[in-house]
Amino acid sequence: MRKRVAATTGVVALASVIFTGAPASAAPGGAVLLADTNRNGTVDWADLAGKKRWAQQRGAIFLPNIDDDAKRCTPTEEELKDRTIAADAKFAACNDSQDEVVNGPLDAADFAPLRTMPRNVNQDGKVSLGTGEDRYARLWVERNGAWTSLGAGGTLTAAELRKGAKLALEGRDVIRDKAAWSGTITVTLKAGGEDSVQLRVAPLIMQNDLRAPRQVVTSEPEPQYSAGYADFLATLRNAMTAANLPDSALTAVANNDRWFQDIFEPTTASMPGPNGKPQVMHVLLRSANYFPGGEWQGEYYPPALRGAGRVAFSALRGPGVGVVQQFTDQRSEAVDDSLNSTGNYESLPPYRGHELGRPLYGSTAERQPDPSFTTLLGSQYADPVIIDTSWLVVGHSDETVHVIPARNSRGWTLMVADPRLALDLMRQATKDGHGKSVLFEGTSEKVKPTIDEALANPKFLEQNDTAAKHVDTQLAVLLRETGLTERDLVRVPVLFEQFNWQQLEAEGDRLAATGRVTRPMVDDLSTRMREGKAARTVFVAHSAGIPNGISLGGGVFGAPDPHGPRIDGVDLFKSTTERALAGTPVKVKWVEDWDFLHKGAGEVHCGTNALREPTRADWWRA
Repeated sequence: MRKRVAATTGVVALASVIFTGAPASAAPGGAVLLADTNRNGTVDWADLAGKKRWAQQRGAIFLPNIDDDAKRCTPTEEELKDRTIAADAKFAACNDSQDEVVNGPLDAADFAPLRTMPRNVNQDGKVSLGTGEDRYARLWVERNGAWTSLGAGGTLTAAELRKGAKLALEGRDVIRDKAAWSGTITVTLKAGGEDSVQLRVAPLIMQNDLRAPRQVVTSEPEPQYSAGYADFLATLRNAMTAANLPDSALTAVANNDRWFQDIFEPTTASMPGPNGKPQVMHVLLRSANYFPGGEWQGEYYPPALRGAGRVAFSALRGPGVGVVQQFTDQRSEAVDDSLNSTGNYESLPPYRGHELGRPLYGSTAERQPDPSFTTLLGSQYADPVIIDTSWLVVGHSDETVHVIPARNSRGWTLMVADPRLALDLMRQATKDGHGKSVLFEGTSEKVKPTIDEALANPKFLEQNDTAAKHVDTQLAVLLRETGLTERDLVRVPVLFEQFNWQQLEAEGDRLAATGRVTRPMVDDLSTRMREGKAARTVFVAHSAGIPNGISLGGGVFGAPDPHGPRIDGVDLFKSTTERALAGTPVKVKWVEDWDFLHKGAGEVHCGTNALREPTRADWWRA
């Protein structure tokens, strides 16, 4: 039995319809089905042309209605104790599109309007989706002030057709693989003839760091995991204040996995709404971190997804915020789970030829992320830019580059980690008589070499030269794909530290203790390094990775404090960074993350996430 639910004030969002006389071009006889083909937020005769075949320039759009407007899907504490993948599947399957109830006016606002236009008919009609399309969408009809689900289709009475029936299309999923489903839905009306309209689901558009955050999210760990957390949180708040963000914009969620950037990637989906204002939904892509299960330290662990990712369901999903879970357990040996953490997934802002921007992530033949997740990304709106991050222990694109505002024709450029610059600064400091200045002063590091001691170490110099060559390889791709030039780049000093497989194994417990990578992930990488199936050596930031910070809007960039050598009381790496940014709209605010994040092979960006203004809410006009 289909459920009928009062449409309440939610009807307003679908009722901006102008019924005018049929134009001369309208076919005589039979009912006419229309959608918002011209994308102006209303449905009327102006939507007649081009309605049967969706095109980039013209065609109705619908949302994947996967948020939780009534917050009926929030898992209970008891449900969260079930760590199985079956429980994750249950959490992911619960959203507004999976029931036949209108979950309040916000839910109705996520429907795409359809109309049959008033015509002189004397028989009932049938409205329906294409074969198998009910997997991706559902039809609704408004009757006597209530919405009734038609599912894949149903009957419209002759009286409804003569008056003009108010219908709606509800999206039930996103495009996960454009080869399996292109995202289009065809709705057909048979009533004294046949008519149809084609709609397309809105793509998931990645956020970019030029857009201001509405909400910044970080963790609130238990005391045993909180070394350095108080300093981190206080300095992050200071940076947010400088960006004129209120205290309420920061949400600290109880979670011992401190790597909030790694557990979900925020995107937005939008469609034309009433009065020309787009209807926008945030959609969080849960990371595809999958652990195949097995015995560890004498105890068997079943297959599982990264537990921290459940915060997307338990704390963040709600009105206007949905969650997508996409992973496969059918993986080749080359899939490296660290690259599935969503710190590896960033977005380039819009530029000529790519008006919605492009996804950016790290992948190589030897170290790859989950192929079903990258297929989902590549099925949305643009081909991704892929760089080599296999030389990094963690392997994320956010470790070496960050998009920042710029005073150039496109309005943005890249901040780049530069080991050569760091060495050159140290060499000049020695020439100027400051060789006794200490690296990492004011931190908990046990070894704090002077500049002279560091430069006297040939291994240290060789490692940073090698790291610089790896960054060069990344930049060759980025400059080619974006059209940026070397002069556009903002280079900042970052030193790197190198590990061979034996050193990585020795560091495995420390890294795993922070949750940045798991011990099995470390063991898998070190084994492949030993067997020649991955790079023989891998790197991690030795001084804090300055580009690995958070853009807070208004040009404010919360960068990790590098704790570089001090010359006459001034941090050399900080002052150099501030000078490099002097020609940009960026104001850097330093965030103390050394103990809380840096020592775990991550930085400020890795420990935060943000829901931002959409890259472009009216993407159909791009």
